[in-house]
Amino acid sequence: LEKAERTFLLVVLVFVLRRLGWYHVHGAALVDPLGRGWLIAGDSNCGKSTTTALLASRGWGVCTDDIGFLASQPSGVATLGFRSRIALREGGQELLRARGGHPLPQRGKAGFWPEELGGTWMPGTIPVMIAFPRIGALTALAPTPPRDVLASLVKWSQWVLYEPVHAQEHLDTLGRLARQARCFDLTLGPDLFANPDILLELTR
Repeated sequence: LEKAERTFLLVVLVFVLRRLGWYHVHGAALVDPLGRGWLIAGDSNCGKSTTTALLASRGWGVCTDDIGFLASQPSGVATLGFRSRIALREGGQELLRARGGHPLPQRGKAGFWPEELGGTWMPGTIPVMIAFPRIGALTALAPTPPRDVLASLVKWSQWVLYEPVHAQEHLDTLGRLARQARCFDLTLGPDLFANPDILLELTR
């Protein structure tokens, strides 16, 4: 029942906010030490939350680790988050040596505020870096082919497919987001834990 309530309320929230010009995106939003906004968009189990927690431990700002909303602003398309804990599975806690946290038994995880990990919470950012992650042997970034960028954004902001109302505005927002950012296919490897600054090094 608790899971059903959470899912139902999230769906209602998504539809209400669409009418305000805010579009759901399944991704983590962060701000790196250089002040650049990042959106790491992908499915569950692709490493978003663990990577978010790791980067928070290196002083990155965190807007959200899972549920964000895209909204057009004069300076560009922003990713807006709401203050919530970074949810880590047991394996992620072990990798980060994270102790304590707030139990999230319905999700089989523990939650950590960004500040508990060494980061800060930020209400939103303008992404200039977008990454579509997957797990691999070594951490690497490769430019996402332009023809694939919008398709990937639609995949992770997929409510555009389920309701025709505001669909064109939603697609226009995704198109503006794609044009304002550098977009990458991101492979997340174990070496990232030995050198968490590798993402900065690969994008300078």
